[in-house]
Amino acid sequence: MAAIEELAVEVDRAEIIAGVEQAAGLAASQSSGRSLSARLDAGKGRLICYARKRVAAEVQDPETQVAVAAAPEGASPGDLVEIPVPFGTAARSAARAARAVLEARLRAARMLARAERYRERVGKLETAIVARREGQDLIVNLGPVEGRLPAAEQSRHEVFNPEDTIRVAVHAIEPHDPPVILSRIAPSVLAGLIERETPEVRRGVVRVRAVARHPGLRAKVAVSSGAPDVDAVAACLGPGGSRIRAVSRELRGERVDVVLWNEQVERFARNALRPAEVLDVRRVDEESREEGSRRLREDGGLLVTVSEAELPRTLGKRGQNVRLASELIGIPIEVVAEGASPRGGRRGPGDGAPSRRGPRDGRSPGRGSRDSRSPRRGPRDARSPGRGPDRRRGGPPRRHGPRDHRSGPARSDRPGRARRPAPGARGR
Repeated sequence: MAAIEELAVEVDRAEIIAGVEQAAGLAASQSSGRSLSARLDAGKGRLICYARKRVAAEVQDPETQVAVAAAPEGASPGDLVEIPVPFGTAARSAARAARAVLEARLRAARMLARAERYRERVGKLETAIVARREGQDLIVNLGPVEGRLPAAEQSRHEVFNPEDTIRVAVHAIEPHDPPVILSRIAPSVLAGLIERETPEVRRGVVRVRAVARHPGLRAKVAVSSGAPDVDAVAACLGPGGSRIRAVSRELRGERVDVVLWNEQVERFARNALRPAEVLDVRRVDEESREEGSRRLREDGGLLVTVSEAELPRTLGKRGQNVRLASELIGIPIEVVAEGASPRGGRRGPGDGAPSRRGPRDGRSPGRGSRDSRSPRRGPRDARSPGRGPDRRRGGPPRRHGPRDHRSGPARSDRPGRARRPAPGARGR
């Protein structure tokens, strides 16, 4: 008991007692050859072994059955009871196994006790050093304990190597090894980085109200100011955008938009959809049967109207801008062009809105028009004056035109230096 009290300084006392009972029961079971359990009597400071037996009116197997007279008071035939048995001397192998079980349990208990300090920091930012990789997961060193960065909490746009310093958010505490579960894709990672780079956020003057992320690609952050003379958006951006660039570098180039939070959902949606310019924002409910899609009416979403030129910027690449804005404010958003049909944001026939493309009269005729085609080519002998029909098709033999235009004057007629006479021909 003195050893237990000494260990209880750093590990929970109940966890130590449970580990001792498990180890003692394992040693007794291996030594006796049957299933036994152990209990620690804290008052007397001794271990008591128990065997589980079935109460029977007539005992046929003493190893698994016990008579009604020897059973605890109140037991009836058919009940499963625990009968104390003598604790024999454990074999050496059983003692080693029990010791290994106890050490493993105490080690896990120590680690979980040290990890309890991180339970209060769930959602907070921590600095860690990558230690090693176990499969797709990363094991990082937090200082007192190790943490696990699962593959599901990693961005596919990021690759880390051992000894890299990274900033992660505490996601959960689990009774595993290691017990601290971390994340790189949680919104709290971006909120923690902005707090780290912005003094106004650390002092509480500026608050981060909402965060929406597509990790590694783009994110939106809504902030508000508690002081009338402090611009929340400008404070988070920093001089010349230096603070938000530092956040983007830490997230490996993730683009971060900082917008102003507002209690009115319509005005908040206008800010969340920036840099696009919005013409009109209307709340849609079940009574608005002619506006928005059915899902938008059921969820009480927003119908946003923009100009034709602003439509691509409002939607963003593959609809990313409007999706992030919808996640930021927490309700669905449907975007339509000015003059278009509000059903799904598409024009229907008879809406009276001009088409994206101009009328066909102003363009070249379509492919189906015979006027736009090049005239059919005639027979092969009409292509060029120098070629006639092929001999293989039964036509006359191919003839070439005069070669006067090709060949120049004869060699003797060409101007130039006279040829030197051969040796011995001078006197002839």
